[in-house]
Amino acid sequence: MNSGDSNDTARRTDGGLGRRNFLRLGTAGVAGLAVAGATAGTATASARTATTRTSATTAAAVTTMPDPAPVDLKQGGGKTYHASPGDTPEFHVNDFDSFKNAVENAGDGDIIRVADDAAIDMTGAENTLSIGTGVIISGGRGNNGSLGGLIYTTRDRNPVADKALPMFKTYGDRVRFTGLRIQGPRLANYWDPEGYDGNPYDDTAYDNYLIGGIHFLGDNCRVDNCQLYGFTHAAISVGAGSYPVSARIDHSSIHNNPMEHFGYGVNLYNGESVIEWNYFDYNRHSIAGYGYATNGYTARYNLVGEHPISHAFDMHGRAQNDGSDTEVAGGTINIHHNTFRFTTDVFPESRAQEAIAIRGVPENRCDIDNNWFYHDSKPVEVNKQGNAYRQENERWMHMWASGNHFGRSEPAADIGHPR
Repeated sequence: MNSGDSNDTARRTDGGLGRRNFLRLGTAGVAGLAVAGATAGTATASARTATTRTSATTAAAVTTMPDPAPVDLKQGGGKTYHASPGDTPEFHVNDFDSFKNAVENAGDGDIIRVADDAAIDMTGAENTLSIGTGVIISGGRGNNGSLGGLIYTTRDRNPVADKALPMFKTYGDRVRFTGLRIQGPRLANYWDPEGYDGNPYDDTAYDNYLIGGIHFLGDNCRVDNCQLYGFTHAAISVGAGSYPVSARIDHSSIHNNPMEHFGYGVNLYNGESVIEWNYFDYNRHSIAGYGYATNGYTARYNLVGEHPISHAFDMHGRAQNDGSDTEVAGGTINIHHNTFRFTTDVFPESRAQEAIAIRGVPENRCDIDNNWFYHDSKPVEVNKQGNAYRQENERWMHMWASGNHFGRSEPAADIGHPR
């Protein structure tokens, strides 16, 4: 491994991770990913009336979470973000019925504008709306103080165990969500269905709660200037075993996706994606990869907050997920100019926590350059939990690091997240 990082005082801190393997959700093909979501899974959700679900005036009655992203930085979007999808929306929506009608009728290039005061309840309608190629779903987040229209679900149980149920699954290319609040059912800093009491891990306790936000299966899709939170599985998922697709996730605040063993901000099954200018916090993994040789990402200009649940940026190994006889962990991974503002794991216990974990050997390479780690020193041991970064291996392989800064003293302006 390239040794171009600068060192502060060395520190040795061990901590057992004890996390579950990545997924058992049938990512080898779309059939394994298909989930019907026509009926609500809880008594509360199933008792919701049509009036409650479709009323634009319910925004004040819906419990939401404040946006933790810094208001004076570009990371996270909001008032600092000025890109617009266009000024002439084809559809204006403020409730579930008008939203459903717009999605069913929108074509390539059409903009569906969600009213700033809308609260669109998708409970019981998750994974039922097919968003077509080139459709843009837009809100006003950041404009004149707007938080953005709210799209949410209160469903906290998945009717099909062991299969993630997303609010939206899109097969069209170039689908875009921008300027919105997208909220899941679990508004918490950390949540473990079993409780954190040292009991043996039981799959079923977690597999019943896999609720997600957006799952892209089309190419060249995008989420920008959104606040996404409250999902037990993943706020955003990209690709599948047979769908190595690309996506761009940028200028969004992705936080409080809190469930133990899952809890992903951006979940990359397959393909190459770019994750940039985001604010992350209170996610178990802010970025997670499945591990195919065609699975990689560039993560740049992101700011990761002080409250991790596990390591922030991840690439799993194939062997961990599907029993493949390989040590491959992704293809090409490029992590540069990010800031990781933590050194300890706040939930469920305080201990040293690494920022980046590559859980095998990249098919091509992993570059970790010009990042600012609050960790005290450059990693020396390969698989040392609690380091700024580690590789699950006996030796550094296809891993390169240079120009990183360690410790809380502020580095030069061209190291870490732009500020």
